[in-house]
Amino acid sequence: MSYTRKYQETISEKISKQLKVSFSSDSNGKISKVDVQIDNKTHSFSGNGTKNIDVEAKIPVSFEIEVDTRSFDTSVEHCNTNVNLLTGAVVATEVAQIASINKNSKKVASTIVNGFFGYIKSEISQQISELTQNIDAQLMHLKELSDACVAKKMQMEGDFNRISGRYIKIFDDLNKELSNRIMELDKPTFVFKKELDNQSIRSVKNDMVNTVLVFGKEGGMLSSKLGVTLAKKRALDTLNQAKIFLLQQKHLNYTVQRSMINENIASTQYSPVCFIESSEEKNQISKQVYLSSYISTMQENIRKNEMIEEFSGDSKFWTTISTENNESIRKYFNSEINDAYVGADPHTERVKAMINKIANLGTIQTINN
Repeated sequence: MSYTRKYQETISEKISKQLKVSFSSDSNGKISKVDVQIDNKTHSFSGNGTKNIDVEAKIPVSFEIEVDTRSFDTSVEHCNTNVNLLTGAVVATEVAQIASINKNSKKVASTIVNGFFGYIKSEISQQISELTQNIDAQLMHLKELSDACVAKKMQMEGDFNRISGRYIKIFDDLNKELSNRIMELDKPTFVFKKELDNQSIRSVKNDMVNTVLVFGKEGGMLSSKLGVTLAKKRALDTLNQAKIFLLQQKHLNYTVQRSMINENIASTQYSPVCFIESSEEKNQISKQVYLSSYISTMQENIRKNEMIEEFSGDSKFWTTISTENNESIRKYFNSEINDAYVGADPHTERVKAMINKIANLGTIQTINN
């Protein structure tokens, strides 16, 4: 559609002009100063002459522009028609492309799925074939092992039957030999038993009732006598054991009475005492005495201090004990160490070695008065 536009602008431009000024003097003959204002600027002149002045010229400009759009409108109409045709073609192309893509994607997906399942099928078939061959080989190997086991079993059964038959024969011979020896050793008993059995059979199977009654009576009397005899034997054994116990108790009491002394005798009792003198920091000497707990009178600090002073006094002289006493103490010490550490593990051996090493660091000394 055609249209018209109007535009108005003012163009500013600086122009240099020559300005000629002439003026007359006043009544006194003096020339006065003249100020000229041009374009809001003041220019001063003090005499006749010519002077260049820069003047800013402002030119108003006004113009109209008429735009004829009939050719463009006609082309736009043709273009709109072409665009609509192109839109239809693009839509048809898009539909065809979508259908083609859908068809091709289905074809590709079907190909991929068929290929995947075909590959998996071939892999499974190959694995099944390999496993079948392996299973057949294993079955053949197992069949060979089974045959070998059956053969071993039959061989072992034959060996067992042969060996067991041999040992059964040996044991039967031993049983017979043992039976014969027992019969020879206790032959009177067995003969008596045999005669007794014959008597019992004869008594039971005999028609004479009186004989059976007599036999029963005699058997009962014999059983009662055997029971009484056994009871008497047990009572006699019990009395003998009580007699032996009383005699031993009496002998023990007599021995204890002979060992006891019914009087008070003054005697000297000895107890081990440990006196330790050690050097501490700053050249200080520490002295300690360790006693057994059952010596109650020596547990007080006063008694311990007295003992320390006695050990540390100048009147006491320390001397090395004799070789015989040292050997006795060493034997007792070694026996105590062996009783205290019985195990054979490395820790116990190290402890025993360290104790012996500490014991061998010094010598045992005694105090001579």
